[in-house]
Amino acid sequence: MRKIFATIICVVMLAVTLAPDVFGQDRRHRSRFGRKARTAAIIGGGAVAGGLIGGRKGAAIGAGGAGLYAFNRRAAKRHFRGRTRTAGTVLSGTALGAGVGGAVGHKKGALLGAAAGAGGSYMYRRSQRRRRF
Repeated sequence: MRKIFATIICVVMLAVTLAPDVFGQDRRHRSRFGRKARTAAIIGGGAVAGGLIGGRKGAAIGAGGAGLYAFNRRAAKRHFRGRTRTAGTVLSGTALGAGVGGAVGHKKGALLGAAAGAGGSYMYRRSQRRRRF
């Protein structure tokens, strides 16, 4: 029984490796969204998901987290200017910090969280830049 099972496994593995590339993609899939609209859709989706889970503060957390992701992905490096990406990253970090701070410490916590989020995301963005000498 073991020999039959091992033979079947070997035949299946051989068939999978010799089969034409049926399961892989031959070309890249083009999105229905435009280049900039995809980023807006990512941020909007994060805001909606966070809003459904945690209300206004959750929407700020969701939009901030999604914005940090959207402005720092590889496609954003090709389609946005550096200043736009820096502004988007800092604003997203501010929203994320304000949402977390507001959830923890209400108004004063939201202000402190926004300041910390803006400062942290700006420092993160500055550390990403490549220096060419």
